[in-house]
Amino acid sequence: MNFSAPQQRMTALELPFPETARLSNAVTGESFSLTQIRQQQHAWQHLLHSLNARRILFRAQSSVQWALLDLACLAADLMLVPVPGYLSDSQWQHVLQQVAADLIISDVPFGVASAFLAANDLHWVAEFGGFQLYQSHATTSVATPVGTQKITFTSGSTGQPKGVCLSGAAQVKVAQSLVSRINIKAPRHLCLLPLPTLLENIAGIYAPLLAGGEVFIAPEAARGLNGSRLENPQLLLGLISSIQPQTLILVPELLQLLVHACQQGWSAPTSLKFIAVGGAKVAVDLLKQAARCGLPVYQGYGLSECCSVVALSSQSALYASQQQLQQVGKVLPHLAVKIVDDEILVKTAFLGYLGDAGPVNDEWVATGDLGALSADGNLVIRGRKKNLLILSSGRNVNPEWVEAELTKTGLVQQAVLFGDAKPYCVALLYCANPAITDAQIAEFVSSINQQLPDYARAECFVRLAAPLSEQQNTLTANGRPKRDVIATLYAAELAALYAAAEQPLIKPLVKPLVKPIAPSHTEEYPV
Repeated sequence: MNFSAPQQRMTALELPFPETARLSNAVTGESFSLTQIRQQQHAWQHLLHSLNARRILFRAQSSVQWALLDLACLAADLMLVPVPGYLSDSQWQHVLQQVAADLIISDVPFGVASAFLAANDLHWVAEFGGFQLYQSHATTSVATPVGTQKITFTSGSTGQPKGVCLSGAAQVKVAQSLVSRINIKAPRHLCLLPLPTLLENIAGIYAPLLAGGEVFIAPEAARGLNGSRLENPQLLLGLISSIQPQTLILVPELLQLLVHACQQGWSAPTSLKFIAVGGAKVAVDLLKQAARCGLPVYQGYGLSECCSVVALSSQSALYASQQQLQQVGKVLPHLAVKIVDDEILVKTAFLGYLGDAGPVNDEWVATGDLGALSADGNLVIRGRKKNLLILSSGRNVNPEWVEAELTKTGLVQQAVLFGDAKPYCVALLYCANPAITDAQIAEFVSSINQQLPDYARAECFVRLAAPLSEQQNTLTANGRPKRDVIATLYAAELAALYAAAEQPLIKPLVKPLVKPIAPSHTEEYPV
């Protein structure tokens, strides 16, 4: 197959990168100049057009080739659906059915799964850039809003991920606004979040390249990751020390890692000028600790429906006041925000969700977040209207989904999940049958966890001695848990489950299962 550049290049959204823009492999040192980036883009475009690809599902780990394919699809206005590799099997099947792609690109060959290929009507057609390409002849038609260039799937606020449809122009606009707000010429950026994460995709690839910078990318294993979990923090810290980046994008969990590492003697590179932290609420105390460690942290806020970033602070935590540490900065210049009944609404060109029958008529996106605007126009986040848990890794979990899984067999009668702003989820469980041992419940929870994506698993639990009830004021009249009341009532037990997370994350965490034997006594049970 001929992969030379096509006679007519499609450059509808080709970003105007300066000549200094580069993409580099953070492990091997292989680097692509702007000329080489363009050559690779055009080769990808030629191949995709020769295969008549219009709807591309992309599942792969982070790499320079990942970024090159993404840029090629953006420039040619081809629909790309990048998904992370850590989706559970059921979520992967859900995405396959929802997207109805005509081409699937993966860094893992599907040849060993002939049943999978047959069930999804997939046929291998090529290998390029280290990826395997499979054509699909599925005839299923899924409604997609007009103008969709990228579909980003949420991490699953319900049992299945939801596809957010974005235009190429909206992605470019956010990247341009970020270049203006951050205002660092030719930054040296190291990608730490998975590239399918929209925040890293736009703010970590597009924006630095638009500023004429060099973007360093390393595979998950080189960053100490296994799935969505950080299992070897030393590798991550070593990579940061080796690359000496000027800019990073972190979720609160990674910021906590850097802070703890600094407190234990790790020296953060003096090259660091800008560390953006977002994806979940950041504790003020953590920001203060980061400042004491000399880390130039800037808070941000956003959501996928608004093409990731909505607001970004221009004030580093190094010099911020107590009031400023409670703010996430001003809204990006191309957006507008208003507060209606304490809820944050964002004026943006949101296209809609995958499967929507028609376009979104309201130009204002209701975020579901409660907030306010300060006198000087900075956005303050108060909390969420619904019960959505946002882990410190930035992953979204709907607790009702996991609770339903934990109670579906009847072995456990009640389950309440917690984990907001924490590194993992934990649960309060009630089993009415005294003959069921704690070890049996632990084995049951472990089996349920295997059916869930890793970020949604109940890593630890407390076995309740008595059921939650309306009389106890822990349940509503229709049997729904009063989460705030329960959290207060069992604050000590929940805190004990996170005791390991409060220790330095330089070594893998050992997360215990804890059950109350008596009000003043607990015992630990490993999963």
